[in-house]
Parts: sequence; C-alpha cells; structure tokens
Amino acid sequence: MLTDGTKLVIDAMKEKGVKRLAVVTSIGAGDSKDQAPFFFKILMATAMKKIFNDKNNQEAAVVASGLDYCIVRPGGLTVDAPTGVINVIEGEAGSISRADVATFCIDAVSVDDFPYIGKAPCISSVGGTSWVKDRSKAARGEM
Repeated sequence: MLTDGTKLVIDAMKEKGVKRLAVVTSIGAGDSKDQAPFFFKILMATAMKKIFNDKNNQEAAVVASGLDYCIVRPGGLTVDAPTGVINVIEGEAGSISRADVATFCIDAVSVDDFPYIGKAPCISSVGGTSWVKDRSKAARGEM
C-alpha cells in the first residue's frame, strides 16, 4: 500500500514538474534497523513484518525516483505539542511529536539548502545531532 501510493505520488510529481519530496517512513526501516529500540525490533520481525517490507520497498522507490528527496524516519511518535527541538540521531531513537515531524518535512521541501536532501535521517527530540530551526530556550536545552 505505501509503496504503491508513493509510486503514484512520484509519477504525479514528475508529470507536474515538482522536484522535491519528503516521505515519512519509520525508525527501523532501511538501514536504520539498529536504531530501533529492542522491543520495537521484535515487533518489526513479527507482527509488523509486512508493514516494514512495504516501508523498505517505499524507500527504494523514493531513492530510485530521480527526485530530490528526504526520507524521514521518526522515533516514537507522540501527540504532544511541538517542542521545536528536532535532532538527527545516530543512536537508538527516542520520541518526537507529530508536529515536529511535520515541521521537519515542510522544511525538507521548502528550505533551499536543507542539509538532508538525498538522505534518510532518523529524527527524535531526544539525543543526537541537533537540527533545530527554533532558537527558543527549549531548543537550546536551557529549560
């Protein structure tokens, strides 16, 4: 389902001349398997195996599309208010609000020099290397 829908979006983008795409998959997809928390890895290998096969195929379709892309792999999604803190992480994922994921995706398609084009960053509000547009005290870790 994800792969088929993404291929349709890619085709429509090419038809209309749209060049940049942001796609949300998941921590644990593609080469980020080791960044998933232990219990999530168990789910990925069992109950969610078909979903993760689809996510991996979706990512492959995006990479092969020829478009400028950013594959966004968030940690555990929350419904919390946006924090403005978005970290690109190297280690195990923490959590991130859906609103912060949306901000990252909007920036991926609208900021000319967005640093993660052609990449698949894992993002979290906890840990990692900071990519923060917000310069509030929360974004600087001063709360």
